[in-house]
Amino acid sequence: MNQAMGGPKCDEYHCNVNKSFAKLEGFCLKNQENLKKKAIQTLEGRGCHVFLVSNAEKAVDKIAEIAQSGRIVTCHDPQIEALGIHEILQKRGVRVQGTNVEGFERGEINDVWLKMRQEIAESAFGLTGVQAVVANHGSLMLMDERGSVHTVSSLPYTHIAVAKVQHIVPDLADAMIVARSASLGKTDRKLVRYISIVSGPSSTSDIEGKNVRGMHGPKEVYVILVEE
Repeated sequence: MNQAMGGPKCDEYHCNVNKSFAKLEGFCLKNQENLKKKAIQTLEGRGCHVFLVSNAEKAVDKIAEIAQSGRIVTCHDPQIEALGIHEILQKRGVRVQGTNVEGFERGEINDVWLKMRQEIAESAFGLTGVQAVVANHGSLMLMDERGSVHTVSSLPYTHIAVAKVQHIVPDLADAMIVARSASLGKTDRKLVRYISIVSGPSSTSDIEGKNVRGMHGPKEVYVILVEE
C-alpha cells in the first residue's frame, strides 16, 4: 500500500493487518509442533513428498538429490533468496536458470517472456519458495507481482517448494492474513497481483471416475520444510 489509499484509512488498514498478523504469529509459534505434524500429514495425504531439514544447507542437499543432473528453473522469490539457496546451488554446480525480465525494454518483455515460458515448460524442475503452508488443508500459498511463481510451479514436471516451518498456519483464512501482511508496502493494492494455492500434484478424474495425477500441472511435488 502507499499514500494513494489515503491517510487515516490507510493507517487503520495497516494497523488492523499488523494486529491480525501479530496475533497469528504468536499462535503459530506457540503451536508450532502440532502445526508441523498436521502439515506433514495433510501434505503427504495430498500426494506431496515432504522432507523436514534443519537448515538451508540441508535443504540444498535435498534439492540436489531430487534434481540430480536435471535443470532447475526458478524465479525471483524472497523466501528462496532469504535462505541463500540460489547461491549455494550455484556454488555446487547445480544448473539453475532464473526468470528475471528486468533490464529489457517494455516492447521486448512480451517476446522474452514467451520464450522464457517455453523454456520453463521444458524444464524438469521448478523451484519456488512458499509464503504460507496451510496445515489443515495440505496446501501451499505462493504469491508474486509478475505471475512467474505460478508458471514455475505449474509447468515443469516436478515442483520443488521450500518453506520455513514458521510459515505454517492453520487455515486458508490465516494464509490470507499472511498475504495481506506481506503485501504491505509492496503494492498500491491490498494484495499482490498473483496468489496461487497449490494442493499437491495436479489431478483430475477420467470418464470412469479414476483419479489421474499430473494432467494440468506438475506430476510430482516435493515440499522441503526448513526448521532454522
